[in-house]
Amino acid sequence: MDTQARAKLRAWMHRPRGSLGLIVAIFALLVMAAAYRSLSPSWRLPMQHPFVLLALLALCVALGWVVQRGVKRTVGKTIFNGQATGWQARLAFVRSVTQESNILLGLLLFFALLGGGTVWLAGRSVDRIVQSCADNLQAQVTTSEDEKLTALVGKPVCTCLAQTFLDRNGVIRLALFETPMREVSAYKALTADDEQRCLDQFDLLPEEARAMAP
Repeated sequence: MDTQARAKLRAWMHRPRGSLGLIVAIFALLVMAAAYRSLSPSWRLPMQHPFVLLALLALCVALGWVVQRGVKRTVGKTIFNGQATGWQARLAFVRSVTQESNILLGLLLFFALLGGGTVWLAGRSVDRIVQSCADNLQAQVTTSEDEKLTALVGKPVCTCLAQTFLDRNGVIRLALFETPMREVSAYKALTADDEQRCLDQFDLLPEEARAMAP
């Protein structure tokens, strides 16, 4: 085995292993999630079936695998089918691309963890707001009939109010709710119109109040 052949074999044994396939799979999954969000409720319903979700996930994985196999074939052709001179430069270019793909994958994972943690904290804040609102309504009950009504519709009304509070302040602000990093006074409070809208959804306003409402 001559020096050139040994160099190519050594380059193949230490060939670059990038993450382009995994990045493509993640990107395809995000595109499908965005497309799912844009569908109407009648189209979303059948797509919620587990077999459909598993099939879409398998499609994303297969697409990433095809891309990764293509990268591997490109590296092999660069090393073994390249000209006697110049293949090292092309291999260095491929190696730089794979290294950048690994860095990009690391950034994607970092932002995914950061975004997931933010959404989890915001969801926990929403849950605390709903529970506090429901407990407050329950504490104002004076009769057994009102207690049954409050137990039935109290949490949905509080959920509506919490959703309005989330829409007004944003996910990041709500993730910092009741933490030393952000004061409660810095949030945009709910208004009487917000409360009336949530009550109107469950037909809880008195007849006189509904007649006077615009």
